[in-house]
Amino acid sequence: MKVLLFSDIHANLEALEQIINNTSYDEVLFAGDIVDYGPNPKEVFDVIHNLRVKRVLGNHDVAAARGTDCRSSPATYAASVATRKRITTQLMPKKSLEALGKAGKKLNLELDGLRIRMLHAAPGDELYQYISKDEASKLEVDGADLLLVGHTHIAYEVKRENLWVVNPGSAGMPKDGDPRASYAMLDTVKRQVEFRRLAYDVELMLSELRKQIGDDEQIYDQLSFIFRTGR
Repeated sequence: MKVLLFSDIHANLEALEQIINNTSYDEVLFAGDIVDYGPNPKEVFDVIHNLRVKRVLGNHDVAAARGTDCRSSPATYAASVATRKRITTQLMPKKSLEALGKAGKKLNLELDGLRIRMLHAAPGDELYQYISKDEASKLEVDGADLLLVGHTHIAYEVKRENLWVVNPGSAGMPKDGDPRASYAMLDTVKRQVEFRRLAYDVELMLSELRKQIGDDEQIYDQLSFIFRTGR
């Protein structure tokens, strides 16, 4: 089975459409954070919902749906609050926001005998803890062969005898120095993962973001730098 793995799309419709339209897959797993930062939360949620993507909650999803603190990185905290207030909660209908918050914090499933556990951040702290590649190499997780995580916006793979950890990076807002959409393809039969990048129309997305963010030039400048550079 070919499984599309992605995470942290952050309301970036252009990036999502590039991935969906240029990838062949049998199943889709999404490790959380549909909303915030980007300009199209409703459209991105609708695509993911209509494709019946198997997903878990991210910290930004919970913040938007339930009014909690997203507890994101201090470097982008102000931008997350501003875009949630001005874009996410303004453009998403109440029913969509309610549906956004109805996913679980973790998901266990088995595909071709491969036991997969998916969560956004870390075992035991599914929404907020950042797990680096080095930290992932020391994790112990019972009852799963593959742990799928997101949250860091940086792709990595750690494969040990007793646990395989995959982070597909951020589809909508990478922070590894490469601004292209980041995702991965899992072959459940061969037990292999392939990391992929796709360019998308960043300027088109940013033109929409500028309209939505209004006169907050500081927030726009910060986000446009991240989206353009992947840093």
